[in-house]
Amino acid sequence: MNINKNLTIEETFNLAVKNHQEGKTDIAQELYNKILEIDPNYTNALSNLSVIFFGLGDYKKAIIFLEKAIKINPNYADAHNNLGVLAVKVGNIHKAKKCHEKAIEINPNYADAHCNLGLIFKDLGETQKAKDHYEKAIEIDPNHFEAYGNLGHLLYETDDPQKAITYFQKSIEIKPGISNILSGLLKSLDKTNNQSILFKELDSIIEEGKINAVIGSIFSRIEVKYGVKKENPFCNDPLSYVLEKNLIEKCDFKNVIVDCAHNILKNDSISNRAQALITNGYQTAGDLFANDDFNTKEIQKIIHAEIEQYRLKFKDSEEGFIKNWPTNYSLMGWIINLKKGGKLAPHMHDFGWLSGSIYVNVPPKKKTDSGNLVVCIGENGNDKNNKSIDVVTGSLCLFPSSLHHYTIPFESEEERIVLAFDMNPK
Repeated sequence: MNINKNLTIEETFNLAVKNHQEGKTDIAQELYNKILEIDPNYTNALSNLSVIFFGLGDYKKAIIFLEKAIKINPNYADAHNNLGVLAVKVGNIHKAKKCHEKAIEINPNYADAHCNLGLIFKDLGETQKAKDHYEKAIEIDPNHFEAYGNLGHLLYETDDPQKAITYFQKSIEIKPGISNILSGLLKSLDKTNNQSILFKELDSIIEEGKINAVIGSIFSRIEVKYGVKKENPFCNDPLSYVLEKNLIEKCDFKNVIVDCAHNILKNDSISNRAQALITNGYQTAGDLFANDDFNTKEIQKIIHAEIEQYRLKFKDSEEGFIKNWPTNYSLMGWIINLKKGGKLAPHMHDFGWLSGSIYVNVPPKKKTDSGNLVVCIGENGNDKNNKSIDVVTGSLCLFPSSLHHYTIPFESEEERIVLAFDMNPK
């Protein structure tokens, strides 16, 4: 494009922002770069370029632009906060903590930074500090729907679902239509046996045509729990859509997957997040597929190909999650490393559409079901509606994200290493 040379830097910046807001990121990027040619220290242009590259999934470039802005202006609170968000994305939660704390040091009334720091403390297992920062964000900004929602999720996970309902409802009142907040409300209503309000919400969901994994999970459970059959908009029979394959027969498993997983586990820049679901083990933080320090492109290609084969296998299904298969999706990946006696408690992936796991190493079985993956309808994993999968090194499992799943403990001295991932609709 031809940039009007008569425009001032401020006018050019405003034009760039306008194009950015209208989704014309190529034009906006060119305008921001033009500004930086004239004034390399124009920190707002650097910050906004970071936002563009974040949206494009180029987190390395996004980080570089923010670090440049901070070097020019160490008191740029927004840049510190945004750098913290990016650090979480690539799995460095300790760096993220420092970034958000610095943003708050510069601006103690920075509600977004308090909310983001709350998320960090939650990942570090410091729930009281997380709660304090969410509450501080709400004190600063009584309409901070994210802080209400995050506090709701925290209360749900710390066994106070009744109080969680209040915060989810407040978040929805401020900003309706956020799927993870609605999901949290549904789970809390289910956990508190609040049948009348739960059914009212489910009827509204059917009427509005909403669909996600949590909705599917709740619909599956109410039939068992309340004896009421409702057509499940996500998947009526999720156990029939569990698929297991052996990747050793399909790719260079050791060089492409095993070596990459071990390199990730040896890297000190990847944090481990607190995970109450895990016994004798840990989970990597952030999204491994977003971190350019590791070459996961081949692994992602394999996963994308297997997801497409899964879709083709079930393409004639009338189930909602197949008929409404996302046109665009992203992958999110992490590693779970379990040691002797290790296990993963029943849970589901709220934000996924299709969930999966690649078994990098499964120790020799001393019992028939040692280390098995179990997928199930109920959140406690103790009902008869389950399927035990005899996973071995090289196994790939795919299943609807509405299913809960857990692992059976194992007795071997070897580590059980799994690369887990979600296909998340965009």
